[in-house]
Amino acid sequence: MNRIFKKSAVAIIMSLGLFCACAEMSYIEIDSIQNATIIRIKSLADFESLISKNNVSTAFLQTSSGDLLINIGNTYFSFPLKNYRSIADYKAGEGAGYKNGNEYYEAAKLELPSSELYNYYKKNSFASTEDCIDANINGFPTSNEYYAAKQQGYEKYSDYKDYLTWTGYGFKGKEDWLLSAETGFGNNASRFYDAQNKGFENSSDYDKAKELGFATNEDFQIYNTVKKDLEKIADAKACERNHAVIYYFMQKLPKDEFSLGVLSKDLSNLYNGIGQSARKTIGIYMREGESGTSSSSGQRASGGYGHRGYSNSPSDFNANYFFEEEPLRNFFTKVDVKELGSYSSKSEIFKRKKDK
Repeated sequence: MNRIFKKSAVAIIMSLGLFCACAEMSYIEIDSIQNATIIRIKSLADFESLISKNNVSTAFLQTSSGDLLINIGNTYFSFPLKNYRSIADYKAGEGAGYKNGNEYYEAAKLELPSSELYNYYKKNSFASTEDCIDANINGFPTSNEYYAAKQQGYEKYSDYKDYLTWTGYGFKGKEDWLLSAETGFGNNASRFYDAQNKGFENSSDYDKAKELGFATNEDFQIYNTVKKDLEKIADAKACERNHAVIYYFMQKLPKDEFSLGVLSKDLSNLYNGIGQSARKTIGIYMREGESGTSSSSGQRASGGYGHRGYSNSPSDFNANYFFEEEPLRNFFTKVDVKELGSYSSKSEIFKRKKDK
């Protein structure tokens, strides 16, 4: 046998495998075989059949090629074992998806239980196999993302991915990001925070207020309240918008008797004291009537008075002329005020009754 092959070291029994009921296979590591006929077998099943039929108990592992060889009648039969140390290991490694024995044994040494985990480890730069296993369990695609997430205090990739998303959009926290989506701002962090700072709870109100020129939600809610009250009066009284404005302020008068001149002055004072947002709302309400935005009774035109109140915008609107004596006379001829009190066209006295 010494003439046929030379040993690289003392013969080493690498592992044991059973291939028939009574045979134990020994594996001996060699460098090469010289001056011998070698037949290469492609099928492992055929190779095992040769072992079984010929009661072969010793196989040679050729380190240079990774082949496994057996001797039968001075002829060597080889099978490409891919650097596995036994046929049993070969079967286990091939079944588990390893490319060769080198990967199989390295994975075992690293205590990585699968080829997928081994490949994951080799493609990345984990500080330890424990980190690799932890990263894999928690869904991280790469070691870089795993360690970056750790620095931010995230254990799961799904949470870290969310973190990258909401920080990328400019949100200060995940809760803000979720609330922004829920309230209609989507991923627009700048609009969301601007709305938050101004007291708005949803994008619909925020956009509408911005369109109308109201800076805060407080101003916008004043607009909603005042406009609703004006529309309710116009619908109930089937009156023009300027008359709805007069009636709106007459409701605020205390119980008393008012001459036309005093009534004019007190209504103007009430109007001038309601605040910019409410006055602007009246301007918007009147402008909508001028443009005919709706055909309902609550959206009736101003009867020829609206144009006198404008400069450039609803903010510049001035309704004081509604409360002049002549417009008030016109108001009393067209609007029923019995719910508020009584008016005498002869004495031009309005008596405000006590509210119920």
